[in-house]
Amino acid sequence: MLGDRNLLGLIEKAFGRLYEDLSIKVDKTNSDRIHALEAAICTRLSYYERKDPIIPSDFSKISILLDQGMRHGLSNIKGEFHADSLTLEVTADMIVADEFVIRFEIVPELPEVPHPRHLMYLNACLFALNKNDGFLIYLDGDGKTAQFSLTKNNRMFEEIIRRARVLSTLLKDNKVPIVEPSDLCIRCKYYERCFARERVKNSSGDLIGDLFGKLKGK
Repeated sequence: MLGDRNLLGLIEKAFGRLYEDLSIKVDKTNSDRIHALEAAICTRLSYYERKDPIIPSDFSKISILLDQGMRHGLSNIKGEFHADSLTLEVTADMIVADEFVIRFEIVPELPEVPHPRHLMYLNACLFALNKNDGFLIYLDGDGKTAQFSLTKNNRMFEEIIRRARVLSTLLKDNKVPIVEPSDLCIRCKYYERCFARERVKNSSGDLIGDLFGKLKGK
């Protein structure tokens, strides 16, 4: 205790304020404005984040703070692309030489190939900011980097616009999107809303052995 105050509680409140300050601001009341980050990730995740969000764990907040804290020191150029009544918003980390859009991603391990959602988002930045080329730069905890280039791609942009339209419509209709299974689901805080999860109990502790034993007895 620090006097009559709980030190841990004060730290948690400080992290909470930082988390709110650094999080990307999305107008949750306007379903016609979709951030490209929302459209590039799982549609169901983006829907829940707007309609029925789960408060992130302290560990998740720290991870987000590390990522957004780095971005806070960058240019954070904002842009928009209008498609009829839909507005797709983007936030680029940097523009170099008034020509190249840069997007950084902090990862635990450098990838062999860029993740599709990162490419889709960077491509959306190119269209919204009217640039032709961009670079996706991954950074790991050791300061190592992996770099990938991207040239403006029409078909990829059509896909993120389609996804943004779907999310916009489902938000207006209050309809939960279909499940989009991927490896990312395992770490998602909404996992149990999408997948039933129940551990099989076995008194002997050897379920596989029991199963093979029953098969042999047939």
